[in-house]
Amino acid sequence: MSDIQKYKLKRKQIESLRIPPGSRKCLLKTLSRNVDERTKSGIWMVSETDTDWQENVHADRWGELVSAPTHLPFEVSGDLMPWLTQVQVSKGMKVWYDYMASLNTIVYIDEDKSEYRLIDYDSLYVATCPRCEEDLQCGIQKSTDGKEWIIPLNGFHIFERVYHEPKSKFDIHIRRRVNNKMGIVKYVATNNAMYENGEESDHVVLEPGDKVQFGTVPCVMIEDEAHCKFDGGRMYRRAQARNIDLVYRGEELILPKGRILIERIKDEVIRPSGIILLKEKVKIHRGTVVLSAIDGVEVGQTVTYPIKGGVPLEYKGTEHRVLRESQVLYIE
Repeated sequence: MSDIQKYKLKRKQIESLRIPPGSRKCLLKTLSRNVDERTKSGIWMVSETDTDWQENVHADRWGELVSAPTHLPFEVSGDLMPWLTQVQVSKGMKVWYDYMASLNTIVYIDEDKSEYRLIDYDSLYVATCPRCEEDLQCGIQKSTDGKEWIIPLNGFHIFERVYHEPKSKFDIHIRRRVNNKMGIVKYVATNNAMYENGEESDHVVLEPGDKVQFGTVPCVMIEDEAHCKFDGGRMYRRAQARNIDLVYRGEELILPKGRILIERIKDEVIRPSGIILLKEKVKIHRGTVVLSAIDGVEVGQTVTYPIKGGVPLEYKGTEHRVLRESQVLYIE
């Protein structure tokens, strides 16, 4: 449930607010409220009093930046920032943020009933701004229609949808099904330098057009389709490089550091009659290393891993799995 604290202030007071050095807070003005939107035919989409209200669908997710942090870099700690990144936003930019950030925040309301929210910088996914060629900076990319510049923030790369491919000509779907485990790189972010836990890193460098396999961390959609505003209303996912387990770059496979790609060795018994039976009470699986980015693990070796370890995927028509170094129990 949302836990929003609302305060009434004059617009001049709100716009005069400044973020102190070292703070990770950002002050955003809500440009439009999803609960006030109508369909093209003029019908109200939803209101906060509807019985079918869903916060994850109808929460506001974008706004205009009024004030941003000035201290660079952030201090990486659980209380300040969960990763080391740069401040890449400035006043007047439009930014998209995590919907949970809009549900648990401080809101200021001016005399015209406009809303302003205080949101953590690490909750921001991407920013847009109108710019000319002379203002082009590192990390800024043109939008699809060429009218704006796109700036992915906090190491969040922006991915287009991937759809399941039909397995036969008879596999006909009225509507294409989205493959939530994969994405295609649209806008490339600057990888984060380090993470607060000290164990994860953005080792892989992505390029536009790369097809990626997401890891176990959910890769959230930037917006819901009912209220999509980013890049001309196109739907995208966001994910940091640390949560990418495999990259398809044309015919080349790229593994982030600390991972291996294995082909599973089936745990089965073949009876003289030809009947195949799976072994009972199997708690670990075995696999042959196809590609390795782990020191000391070589292609062709056999490894064992927990029965639910790694991320499954189909490669060259057979079952494969991406394992992290911590999921490799031992090498045979």
